[in-house]
Amino acid sequence: FADSGGFYDRDKWFFKQIVDASIICSAAPPGGGRSELTERFMRHFSVLCVPKPSTAVLTQIFCSVLGGHMTAHNFKNEIQSLCTPTVQSTIELYMDISQQLLPIPAKSHYTFNLRDISKVFQGILMCSASTATDKARF
Repeated sequence: FADSGGFYDRDKWFFKQIVDASIICSAAPPGGGRSELTERFMRHFSVLCVPKPSTAVLTQIFCSVLGGHMTAHNFKNEIQSLCTPTVQSTIELYMDISQQLLPIPAKSHYTFNLRDISKVFQGILMCSASTATDKARF
């Protein structure tokens, strides 16, 4: 597709030309069921390596998201003070689970990523100031 500018339609027997298209690809390191990408495939892309974010970066990101939500929805100061401890404990739990529950052939679903953390905060962001009236209810 990328080399020839299109592909053949096998049903109607004609060449379908692709114009002004970009191909974007992402991949994780091989292992855990993922195959290694070949050089022949990778020659079509610019390769960027993005390291895992540090705990401090994750804390800053999710504190900004949660703190912004609490400020915008007028949560009490008592509840807003729980922002940093909530984020730190969630990230700590994520790090522990990622290190202890490693994927194995019998439990290949034990793969954790940032989507899991974001789903936790997605649930927390559904909370309103009227339901979180004190620390115990938050």
